[in-house]
Amino acid sequence: MAGRPRFLCGVVEGFYGRPWSMEQRKLLFQWLERWGLNCYMYAPKDELKHRLLWREPYTEHEAACMRSLIEAAHGQGVEFVFAISAGQDMVFSSAGDRLLLQQKLRQGHVRGSLPFFSLLPRDPSSPCPCPQVAAMGCHSFALLFDDIDPCMCQADRDVFPSLAQAQASVANEVYRELGQPSVFLFCPTEYCSSLCSPSPSQSCYLLTLGQELLPGIGVIWTGPKVVSQELSATMLEEVEGVLQRRPVIWDNLYANDYDCRRVFLGPYTGRAHGLVPRLRGLLLNPNCELQANFIPIHTLSSWFQSELRSCAHADHTGMEAAAALGDSQGSQEGSYSPQEALELALLDWVAEINQQALEPGRTSGHPSISLKGGTRLQSGTAGEQEVTPDPQPHNPLPSGADQHGPEPCGMAPGEGRRKVTSEPEKDGGSRISAGGQQSPTGDGDQLPMGNRESCEPSSALPSAAGSAQSAGTPVATETLHSSGPAMRCSNGANASQNLPLPTRDARTGDGSPPQPPSSTQPEASRADVPQTPPGPEACTSPGPPAPLTDGAGASPGPPAPPTSEEAGSSPMALLTLEEAGSGPLVPLTPKEARSSPPAPVTPKEARSSPTAPVTPEEARSSPMTLLTPEEAGSVPTALLTLEEARSSPTAPLTLGEVRMLVELFYLPYHHGPQAQHLLEHFRWLRANSLSVAVPATATDASRGTQWRGRAQSFQLLCAQICRLHSHFVSSAGRALLYDLHPYLWDIRNMLLAASAFILWLDGHLLCDPDPKVTWGSCFGWCQSIAAPILLGGDAEPWTHRGGLFGELQALLPVGNSCDLFYHPPPLFPSSQLYLLRPLLPPDKGELYRMCRESLDCDPKVADVLAAHPDLLGDRLLGSFLSLSPEYTFVLEDEGGPCGYAAGALCAEGFLRQRDSNWLPAVRQKYPQDLSAGGPALGQDALEEALLFFHAELPAVPLPVLRRFPSLVQLGTAPRVLDVGASRSLAICLLSALRANGSRGVFCQVSATDRQQLSFYGKLGFVALPVALGSSPSAQLLGRLL
Repeated sequence: MAGRPRFLCGVVEGFYGRPWSMEQRKLLFQWLERWGLNCYMYAPKDELKHRLLWREPYTEHEAACMRSLIEAAHGQGVEFVFAISAGQDMVFSSAGDRLLLQQKLRQGHVRGSLPFFSLLPRDPSSPCPCPQVAAMGCHSFALLFDDIDPCMCQADRDVFPSLAQAQASVANEVYRELGQPSVFLFCPTEYCSSLCSPSPSQSCYLLTLGQELLPGIGVIWTGPKVVSQELSATMLEEVEGVLQRRPVIWDNLYANDYDCRRVFLGPYTGRAHGLVPRLRGLLLNPNCELQANFIPIHTLSSWFQSELRSCAHADHTGMEAAAALGDSQGSQEGSYSPQEALELALLDWVAEINQQALEPGRTSGHPSISLKGGTRLQSGTAGEQEVTPDPQPHNPLPSGADQHGPEPCGMAPGEGRRKVTSEPEKDGGSRISAGGQQSPTGDGDQLPMGNRESCEPSSALPSAAGSAQSAGTPVATETLHSSGPAMRCSNGANASQNLPLPTRDARTGDGSPPQPPSSTQPEASRADVPQTPPGPEACTSPGPPAPLTDGAGASPGPPAPPTSEEAGSSPMALLTLEEAGSGPLVPLTPKEARSSPPAPVTPKEARSSPTAPVTPEEARSSPMTLLTPEEAGSVPTALLTLEEARSSPTAPLTLGEVRMLVELFYLPYHHGPQAQHLLEHFRWLRANSLSVAVPATATDASRGTQWRGRAQSFQLLCAQICRLHSHFVSSAGRALLYDLHPYLWDIRNMLLAASAFILWLDGHLLCDPDPKVTWGSCFGWCQSIAAPILLGGDAEPWTHRGGLFGELQALLPVGNSCDLFYHPPPLFPSSQLYLLRPLLPPDKGELYRMCRESLDCDPKVADVLAAHPDLLGDRLLGSFLSLSPEYTFVLEDEGGPCGYAAGALCAEGFLRQRDSNWLPAVRQKYPQDLSAGGPALGQDALEEALLFFHAELPAVPLPVLRRFPSLVQLGTAPRVLDVGASRSLAICLLSALRANGSRGVFCQVSATDRQQLSFYGKLGFVALPVALGSSPSAQLLGRLL
């Protein structure tokens, strides 16, 4: 064993998307050294000179950066493996291409710095005149042929009988030219079992490679699939037999470049005990976001150290037996435990997060923007924050152990890890953190990167400045919005939201004083938020992870309801069944929420809840009760309450909050306990929604009580997650914030919409739709329209589009079309708390005030509005509040209502009632001769409103009403700069309309308003080829649901 090289265990930077910066890589080397890992492979797919322009030598500056990186790795005791991916366009039979490849791997300081004789053909047995990248100090290499076309060109087919022989010929020649380095890895084109035809043991390609490759060359392998859920000794034995060598595992468990909405923070798992003797090495291809990889790499280290300790106390034969036992009977005493490793990693990560928050340049609470005025920065430094003492980071290495650990017995250390995940999506789905944003670390030394398409759309929502101010009127868009979940890799507007908490007390109308959101945002960002332009109205503690399920109806087991004594003894106790069943759920205002902290969900329920899919009928038959106060209070990691979060917005993140973050973004094939519990709540509520539908029946009373209790638990969990988002924005360091905020922002926005929709279901879902409705059964969304695609057991994780976000989205009635409503996450994250809920009676006055304050007007116009304070509100919202209040949602911040989404299920009947009943009364209220007495700022809006009230409005063509039977309208106050809030409003409204049977919606905008047209276009609206008679400037837009 003394002659064997050490087992390589570490990280491969092998993903598609923006490569890490040099500073990020150097931070990674510190992590690797601290945790006893020993290898890093440089293989960023989108670094131009690694793959696309592999023939190009590095410039002097690039070579200096690479040399500095290699020295930094060696300084931390980390083996630096330089990889090159030449397979896309290499002609294997070309002497020129072979020489260029050798030159690249032997390159010295600068372009053309190699001596001329080094480029000439020579005897393969002679020593290389230029040592292996001697000037840069690299001694380990990898040649990658993954993700390429397996067909050879004609020139190669004339020389080589197969692709395997061509690749082996090139690899052997380069290996000899480099002097047969101790670490030289080869990635085959068939790098996992699923890519082998028909199987690894019968693959002619792999059999040829095993025979042709020189013995010193290590072969990379990813396992049964590109992203392998499990690795077993049995599988590795088969691969070892075919390749005639022990493979090097390139582990894509945490790779997230195939889905820009997913990131993985859970513990390293699924790798059987005793794998190390079967391998030459194992390298982890992690998340594209470096800061997201703390727990993955930390727990990989725990796994590696556990394997090394097993090897240190067993001889070769004993270890072989242990490996066999590990495959058959699972974990043994003293073997690696993912949950124990996660607990240790969480403690270290909390300390690391709070330490990063104290770094120089960190601003307290992040920049903020005022609600009413211009932008302003909140000053403050990390030094002003209250922080807890940082615990000593846990070191998984045994005391006194060498940083590389004892050599594992009976194994040839292989290095290099294999295959990066599937090719990036053509539509820009490759993960570039936050639409091109990356942790703000030094990028000055970044090597060239391919110009990759961002998946963020360029246009934004209509802005207040662009539409409202120019027209002199508050912005209110009559729009049918496509519910749209955000595609995760991008940037957008900001704002943290507070989901509604259910209560029996209706809102009194007292709003808390306005508080500025904590985010500085350019004025241009207002173009990303729909404002209301004028225009005629057309009409827990850790538990075992829960696997992803393919069905929509998993029904959790019934926890016991709290007793009256228990409920009265705990401030966090839920409503009793009698209280919950006494009426529809009503959300708390932000002010009320301060005194009503929610109880966290216990992992006990998550562990006991089945994850197998069930039918909606089965889900309806499952009883459901609430968490007991004891269960709620037994979790030691409760999150901050709203009051605590406001009083110390920059307080350090707690262990409970970080644990919840991890459980929301767990692993590609498993959800964490909190995420699974959230899904089970939503599935049960959806499947049993008829229990609270209207008209209610006596037989539904008990089930309605169960439904409201379960809905409250769902609301509480949503509120916790939204609070986590707010505190994370206020407290996390810059690097971590910009790496993880886009994912958390996505989940918060989706839960904001889902929570409001659940509140709406109680008392608004129709049991018996109007027989005149022609668009079909009203409950189709419960069975099919949003049902998740059934996936085979061998599906790759990218078939679960969006992870937790995608599954929540699919449970909404418009979940199949939400992606059309996409906006990137904000460049300047905000911790502003929002609440989204159905309309309540006291909201009318607040919404009318919002409409007045949105108009920038001359004092003369202000005097007219003071005399008629409801004029603008009646123009924009009056008909909806009077005739269709059940389809109105309100967005509220700490200053009160700040946005609305209104709709009419049957636009034909709504417009008829508006013209015959509502407009005549309004005409009596507002004389036609109201005027400011001459041209004035805001006069246009005043005149437009009066014209709308008194003129004969053009009729909407009947074909439009038949194909797009519902009418929608959306508006927000100028202070709302977070496009996520607007998106959530649209999702709520469209979900409510779709749940009650609508199959299409329409809106009306001005044909000259480019911002609105662009906004609606992003939602999937198309211009309808119809004219509105006397309104040639008006444009009808429609969208199917």
